[in-house]
Amino acid sequence: MSAEAAARGSRRRERTRALALDAAELLLSQRAAEEIRIEDVAARAGVSPASIYVHFGTKDGLLAAVTERVLSLATDALRTAYAADVPPLDRFAGVGAAYLRLLLDHPVVVKYLTVTGERGPRTPVEHDVVERFSELRREFESSIRDAVASGAIRPVDPELLSYFLFGSWNGVAALALRRDGLELPPERVELAVIEAGLTLLEGLIVESPAT
Repeated sequence: MSAEAAARGSRRRERTRALALDAAELLLSQRAAEEIRIEDVAARAGVSPASIYVHFGTKDGLLAAVTERVLSLATDALRTAYAADVPPLDRFAGVGAAYLRLLLDHPVVVKYLTVTGERGPRTPVEHDVVERFSELRREFESSIRDAVASGAIRPVDPELLSYFLFGSWNGVAALALRRDGLELPPERVELAVIEAGLTLLEGLIVESPAT
């Protein structure tokens, strides 16, 4: 086999894998994991069920791969925001914006956190989700603590505020997954969080003394 043919084959395999992961992630945001079949994922992805088995082995292997991809995206996005070389207040706001973007782009995160919150994690994958997001919540707490220490926002309890914001974002983002009169389209979710966030910041920011 020529190098060019091998490269084409590799790209084709990666494309199939990505399509399967995208399809499985979408279905997981809409249904319980036990209601999803490999055939459903294959139909949504436009590939054969056999190709999914080749790539992931089992349904559990596919769902674990979806989870790991989402966790990796979440970690990269939020830690990039944490590491930004900006003033503490901007970092605090940037982390919030990054987390909201993650929830809107990957609603399966909301689904995971809702399910594990209602009944507790039951599988190694679910335990991994809870542990990873607990770690990210703690890092958000640190960004709030830095903003308080710098004098950018008034003294607050960083732990309690981080839990409040984490719960608020998840709760509002969950409205986009509803299928009833309380459903809120993703673009309206984003506007709602932005408006509430601006109001919150107005109350937190320490005004410079008049000169």
